[in-house]
Amino acid sequence: MRGLMMLTEVTADRMGLKNRLDARESIMAGARYLQLLKEQLPLRITEQNRIWMALAAYNQGMGHLEDARVLTMQRGLNPDVWSDVKRVMPLLSQPEYHENAKYGHARGGEAVVHVETVRLYHDMLKRLDAEGKLPGTGHFPFGFGKN
Repeated sequence: MRGLMMLTEVTADRMGLKNRLDARESIMAGARYLQLLKEQLPLRITEQNRIWMALAAYNQGMGHLEDARVLTMQRGLNPDVWSDVKRVMPLLSQPEYHENAKYGHARGGEAVVHVETVRLYHDMLKRLDAEGKLPGTGHFPFGFGKN
């Protein structure tokens, strides 16, 4: 994995990315790949859940996400809801679960951390006022902004 969007060589080739170290090219290819993953998910999944699941697949691969969804269903939870899938996905790192999974071992906990970190930043950015400040604080998040 290389570049801003951490694409593998295989994925970069699939997305037509010539130089993974070119930030603009990498972002555009990563966005296309995320959209492709989202489109592979069943349409019955709500838009918001599709986004979070596509991000998990971006991190660990669609096969591992599918293994997590199957395991989620086996545990009596909803495989179409990210909050249920994220409870189960970390189990794919444990032999008693990944030995029976179609795609095997996965670092599912990493995918959950990845998605939840993106969600946190997404929620913070939604709260910014017109000047880019967090309302009621008078300061810019992440140490960026006007001096």
